[in-house]
Amino acid sequence: MDWIGREWIPSSQGALLLIYAATLEDIEYLEKNAPRKLVIAVGEIEIQDCKQLLERGYLCLGKINKEEAVQWLKDKIESGELIAIILRLTEEPQGTVSVFPQFVLDIIEATQSMRIPVWIDSFWKHFLTYSDSKPVARRILVGSPKSPNDTGWDWLRKSFYDLCAQALSMHSELEESIGWQAVYYLKERKNLPIFIDGYSQKTLTGKLLLGIALKVASWISKNIHEQRVGVLLPIGVGAVIVNLGIVFAGKIPVNFNLTVGSAMNLVSIEKSKVKTVFTAKMIKEKLQDFPWPQRTIEIESLLQSFSKLSLFFHIFLADHLSAKTLATLWGVPKVGGNREAILLFTSGSFGEPKGVPLSHKNILANIAQIKTILSTIPIKKLLGALPIFHSFGSTTCLWWPILGGPQTVTYVNPLEIDKLANLIEQHQIDLLITTPTFLRQYLKKVPPEKLRSLKIVIVGSEKLQRQLAADFESKFGIPVCEGYGTTEAAPVISSNVVDPFQPPGSIANTKRNKPGSVGQLSAGMSIRIFDQETRKELPLSARGILSFKGANIFNGYLDDPLRTAASFQEGWYLSADIGSLDNEGFIFIEDRASRFSKIGGEMVPHGTIEEALRKSLSQTHGEEIEIAIVGIPDLKKGETLALLINKQVHNWQIRKYLLAQGFSRLWIPKQVIFLESLPKTPLGKIDYLRCRLIAANKAIYADDQSSPKESMDQEEDRSSQG
Repeated sequence: MDWIGREWIPSSQGALLLIYAATLEDIEYLEKNAPRKLVIAVGEIEIQDCKQLLERGYLCLGKINKEEAVQWLKDKIESGELIAIILRLTEEPQGTVSVFPQFVLDIIEATQSMRIPVWIDSFWKHFLTYSDSKPVARRILVGSPKSPNDTGWDWLRKSFYDLCAQALSMHSELEESIGWQAVYYLKERKNLPIFIDGYSQKTLTGKLLLGIALKVASWISKNIHEQRVGVLLPIGVGAVIVNLGIVFAGKIPVNFNLTVGSAMNLVSIEKSKVKTVFTAKMIKEKLQDFPWPQRTIEIESLLQSFSKLSLFFHIFLADHLSAKTLATLWGVPKVGGNREAILLFTSGSFGEPKGVPLSHKNILANIAQIKTILSTIPIKKLLGALPIFHSFGSTTCLWWPILGGPQTVTYVNPLEIDKLANLIEQHQIDLLITTPTFLRQYLKKVPPEKLRSLKIVIVGSEKLQRQLAADFESKFGIPVCEGYGTTEAAPVISSNVVDPFQPPGSIANTKRNKPGSVGQLSAGMSIRIFDQETRKELPLSARGILSFKGANIFNGYLDDPLRTAASFQEGWYLSADIGSLDNEGFIFIEDRASRFSKIGGEMVPHGTIEEALRKSLSQTHGEEIEIAIVGIPDLKKGETLALLINKQVHNWQIRKYLLAQGFSRLWIPKQVIFLESLPKTPLGKIDYLRCRLIAANKAIYADDQSSPKESMDQEEDRSSQG
């Protein structure tokens, strides 16, 4: 067993080792490998059989009164003994940090002794291994000590998160390439369907996908010399084969956005230096304004150019040769680690798209984290209908199924809800990953029996309205859980989870779900909160910029040192989301940092205003209401607010609703713009960049018609009349 940070443990004096969670097996390892003899004290007990605790001589802090426990600990410390306090004794290893048992903290506080955080890493053995891989290493990580004069417990939670993130980052499995591991995972399931294309009805078993992708990889190695290779395909058999073939060839796939238009894609092509793009004949004919590079390859033509004998030979070898032999013969890179694996571009909903290179380590770590989130729910089949040019679709619908995830039924268009519902029913899908916008369409169009097989629905990309979740669960009887991620985190950061196999409403059913939050921080990540203006570190319970570290966090934007520097502080990735953490480890998000306006010296959050208006207007205008608050330039105040809405509402009504809820006049939009439908990103969330441009253009036009003073006077008149 490796000890990391062993030097923090005193050689002779008494001290407390504070361990968040451990199993009996963990404690046994700890005792055998400790640098000094340990005394073990146990706090909250979550195991069935407690006899072993007494037999081993452990002190159960909950079985004696506080005064006795404190005196016992003080006596041991004064005699120079090293005491390991297990805050939670559990049946299974823990990878996340939840609530601290208060009675244990009270006892520790009263001892007035040195405190040393310790993390026992035995959690990842079920989530990182594949056939022929070495057993996952077990480590003990030690953090820097705190004196009894340090008040509060924020430091301890931060320390546990830091040690947990460090533990995952150190696993050697993350140093391999996604291509190397893909060979092993596909060999393990060579006769099982990995992907079923819901559009073409074609099925890729493990050996079929492996054999064809290796053939494509050979062709790419001979014919494409640049390192990055473009892909312009919807999710399906062709996209899966091409992306895997590019990775097998030791190159980097760049999946371009099918919906953003030529200008945005031109930026992406220029930044990525892509000279070759794989596409399909139908897409090439449809997207004639796409800024096609020097060379385009139609995937159906390429596959048809291979002889049937050649394809059969590759599939035969994929079936009969060992994974190691296949990977070695085809030169699939074994080492990945921090090397670039794929390149994605942000959607551009808040500005020009940024290139986000995700490393092999980022992707492997995030897939392991996804497995931990869903570890209590046996997910066998996934609906893969999210675009793979988006990080959510890329990781969950493409790489997770390839790297040991569930069988995935793909479909090219997430907007065709009727067809998606039919696929869910036909293939008995367990898991639906989607967005609230698309979820609303299921609610409107799909009868309950179509979704009966689903065990859970997870939504992300935009805020989940509680009423929408309640309506969906009422109609379909399926829990809806909100998650959170960013492209820069590969992308999953957290997710709520309801265990459908436990009694509804029970603690076991809901302990990892807190409506209004985006779930508990994923295992293997650490978090900090920084002040939005001063960038000073805050307590985790304070509201500020959510910032992260972990093996799944990227290293910086493509050829953009300025924006990279602005997005990191002392190694912490600044997410641009404003939020906080509660004492159970659940993350609450208030808004995007970019979605604030500074008006009259006050920071005004757009999302807070949107929520207030949605609460008022949904009662009179229905749940279909779409609202966007944006900031636009103002000659007097520097910035003012505009409201874009898909319902006919007067300015005076908006003012009345917000004033009634106690909002300052500074927070009231001065302009209301009606649109039949607000502009959306490919995942269906509101495109705030385009909203801001629309509002700014409207404001310029309005200024040409009347002075700002005249407009304000008219508004005040309407308000007083209302």
